[in-house]
Amino acid sequence: MDLLALISRYSTQLLASCVIIGFSFPQLSNALLPYLPSVLFGLMLLTIVSLHIGTLVKDLCQVSVWLYALWHTLGVTALVMLLVWLLNINSQLYLAIAATCATGSLFASPAIVRSLGLDAQRCMAMTIASTLLMPFILLLNGFIFSRFSGAEQLTLDLQVYSQRLAIFILLPIIVSLLCHKLIKAKLIEQALIRIRPFTIVLVFFFPLGLMGAFREVFNARPSLALEYLLIASSISTLLFVSSFWLYLRQGKDLAIISAITATNRNVLLTYSVTGSFLGAEYMIYMGAIQLPIYLLPMLVKLAYRSS
Repeated sequence: MDLLALISRYSTQLLASCVIIGFSFPQLSNALLPYLPSVLFGLMLLTIVSLHIGTLVKDLCQVSVWLYALWHTLGVTALVMLLVWLLNINSQLYLAIAATCATGSLFASPAIVRSLGLDAQRCMAMTIASTLLMPFILLLNGFIFSRFSGAEQLTLDLQVYSQRLAIFILLPIIVSLLCHKLIKAKLIEQALIRIRPFTIVLVFFFPLGLMGAFREVFNARPSLALEYLLIASSISTLLFVSSFWLYLRQGKDLAIISAITATNRNVLLTYSVTGSFLGAEYMIYMGAIQLPIYLLPMLVKLAYRSS
């Protein structure tokens, strides 16, 4: 078995391990952080080229995909904010959590779903839909936060957001269409067999590169870092379990896809379009959610194989 096949086979375990590595080597994590947008583009390009664009468009035209996107953003916000209110969490962390709830799914979700042998095509449609809804829910959550806390109104750099959507979604789709138009399907499929294992390798960079701020807090105040981790783990588990049960009646596979897609959050995109408004708490929370994000698929894979 070659190295890439071995990595693909144990990808979920390796992703969880990358969280530990990023935490253990904060200098490495901080060094990788500026390169994550480039990694994200590469991941989206490889993932979308491997999909059938016609089927993806049909999926995006389905009402069920947009109903999922509403659950992923607005529904999850209502559920999680109730938990936050019950836990009496401080206002700045409240804003970080509210922003995370509005965030679309991580673009790495289809690669993670594929590593479990599930439908990456459907997952990509859900990811794109939730990302397109993101600015509206993010502004709504920011407005509610500002109204009740008296803080400054949340603003988004919509020009940057539009540019990133064009780069990370529209451009890979155009490249994919050109490839399928100009290259024979058989040659593309042969290339994809070799390329697909690299998609999960690119995902490794995200848990590696987002742990720096969390580790800095752990060094200064371990109890605070553990509190963030406990809150992030509780919320991620709530998202996973609630999404799984909500979609279970539509089949176990879709329930697992929905649970993973709902738990994974493209926190880097949110941070990039809000500037420093979300504060240091958001950077810390980005690191805190990495372990539950990548640990839950590993547990699912173990349960899925044993069932």
